[in-house]
Amino acid sequence: MLASPEWKKAKTIGITVSRDPEWNTKMIMEKGWKQGKKVCVPKCFPAKKELQFYEIDGYHQLEDGFFDLIEPIPEKTDKKNKEEMDVLIVPGLIFDRRGYRIGFGGGYYDRFLSDFPNQTISLASSFQVRATIPACEYDIPVQQIITENEILSF
Repeated sequence: MLASPEWKKAKTIGITVSRDPEWNTKMIMEKGWKQGKKVCVPKCFPAKKELQFYEIDGYHQLEDGFFDLIEPIPEKTDKKNKEEMDVLIVPGLIFDRRGYRIGFGGGYYDRFLSDFPNQTISLASSFQVRATIPACEYDIPVQQIITENEILSF
C-alpha cells in the first residue's frame, strides 16, 4: 500500500481505525502523518445510516463510538467532504476478484461510495479473497484490492 502510486500521489487519505479481524491501519495512519498527509477517519450517523469523515492529527481526537468503532470527536476535528480525499481505504471481511466486498453490515460504505469521485482501495489477506461473492445492485466495488501476494485492479 505505502509503495503504491496512489499512496504517493495522495495528499489526503480516508481510512478507518481498524479492529479485529481487519488489517491494522494504525501504522498506515502514522506513516501518513510522518509524510505530511492529511488523515481522515469516519464517524457513523446511525439515524441516517451515513458516514462523515473528519481529519485527525493524532489519537487524542478519537473516542469509542457506534458499534464499538473508534471514531473522531467532531468537536476536536474538521469535517471533510468526499472530494477532498484522494484515496479511500475501504474495510471489509471478504472480497472477490471483481472488487466487491462484504463488510460489517449496514451498507454505510456502499452509500458513501455511490458518488465517491476518487481512488478506492481495500487491504486484505489472500485468504479473504474469493472468486465471487454475492453482490446486490446497491453494492459498490472498490477499484483495487491489495493482498500480501497480489494487487487486483478493476
